[in-house]
Amino acid sequence: MIRKKHDVIIIGAGPIGSYTAYLLAKEGLDVAIFEKHPSIGRDVNCSGIVSLECFRRFHLPSEAVLSSIDSIKAVSPSGNCIRYHSASPLAHVVNRAFFDQELNRMAVREGAVTYLGSRVREIAGTAESFRVKLSDEAEGACSARVGVIATGFELNAIHGILKRPRGYLYGIQTDATMDDIDDVEVYFGEKIAPGSFSWIIPVNGKSVKIGLITKSNPAGFLRRFLNNPLVAQRLQSCDNNIKCSPIPVKRIPKSYAERLVIVGEAAGQVKATTGGGIYFGLLCAEIAANTIVKAFRSGNFAEGVFREYEINWKKRLEPELKAGQLLRNIFSKLSDRHIDLLIDLAKRDGIMPIIKKAGFDWHKDVVAHLISHLLPKNLFH
Repeated sequence: MIRKKHDVIIIGAGPIGSYTAYLLAKEGLDVAIFEKHPSIGRDVNCSGIVSLECFRRFHLPSEAVLSSIDSIKAVSPSGNCIRYHSASPLAHVVNRAFFDQELNRMAVREGAVTYLGSRVREIAGTAESFRVKLSDEAEGACSARVGVIATGFELNAIHGILKRPRGYLYGIQTDATMDDIDDVEVYFGEKIAPGSFSWIIPVNGKSVKIGLITKSNPAGFLRRFLNNPLVAQRLQSCDNNIKCSPIPVKRIPKSYAERLVIVGEAAGQVKATTGGGIYFGLLCAEIAANTIVKAFRSGNFAEGVFREYEINWKKRLEPELKAGQLLRNIFSKLSDRHIDLLIDLAKRDGIMPIIKKAGFDWHKDVVAHLISHLLPKNLFH
């Protein structure tokens, strides 16, 4: 039976929604999470890569780790390669279902309540409360003093919500088994993933995830990539369960309202370079939780209070988001010849120390180096 009133209602029990609930419940607030699926982590489309920095920063569950990544190989359209190897792990590959479930268990242990199979179809804010209507008419409406939207990209499925992210690509992926796979392999090219990239990620033993990001025809490009000789000759088997979903690459115009904040992919808090959203989403979950706690302590839930959330998360992430969008815009204009030349130049340019210093999540300095040292002088003359 769903309780009708709470301090905070969070829509979405993904990692960002559950972590926000965990932080708020730790502060003694009565938190409810509404999840549309009957189980957490169901049908998640994600590479599963979470950086070591993210694990340490948020004390994430090590039990979810399937393998660790310490090397990445980039392959140009002609097959030219550049490889980066780190003396220590850069990131972990996680079991996303277990990862999501464990973050939710963290929230529940602090007192949050999760309602599974509870799809929110409409929201409304008033001067007195934040209200949600559920698809199950028998459950009716529930209210809280504050709402948090953490639905991922599916904002259009809820009436009465702020606008969804303005730009998006498609991420498509399947599971497979493969020989001779030690590095994360990233492939570029107009026939592979125009303006973006494809990947092969070792998971455990010979198990891998194979996928790509593209603006259109994701299934067609995935089929072509699986038939690429560099892939097909090592491929042992491929899962028919292909997952495809939109990835926001631009933020929403406004991530707050009276008694409301929007976090994670729903707000477009995603790296435009890779499509990764867990680390940035968790950082914004912290900022959101701090803002909400401050509102409860002051008893002020006006829109101006929640504007502070957007100011603070933009201050933290806007330079990274803009740099990623700039690189993606430039990269979308590169021909295969340009990409070949770029990878060849990167081998001799000394970019690897910059990548090492920047870390797995922060790309602004790498983008600045590419633009100032490689792209203008060598690619567009």
